[in-house]
Amino acid sequence: MLQEFYKTSEWLTLPLITLVFFFVFFVAVLIWVIFGMRNRHRLDRLARLPFDASASDQQGGPRRESNHG
Repeated sequence: MLQEFYKTSEWLTLPLITLVFFFVFFVAVLIWVIFGMRNRHRLDRLARLPFDASASDQQGGPRRESNHG
C-alpha cells in the first residue's frame, strides 16, 4: 500500500534535496572549523570574547558594573 503511494507521489524529491542541502552545510561548517580555525591568535581572541569588557563596550553591548553590591 505504501509502495503505491510513493510511486505516485510528486513530493519525494523535496526531502532528498533538503537532506543533501543540510549535509553539504554541515560538511562546510566542519571544514571551516577544522581548517579555518588554525590561526592561534584569532582563536584566542574569539575564546576571550565573552569575558572581554572592552569588546562589548565597542560593539554597543551591555555594560558591566564593576561592583555589585
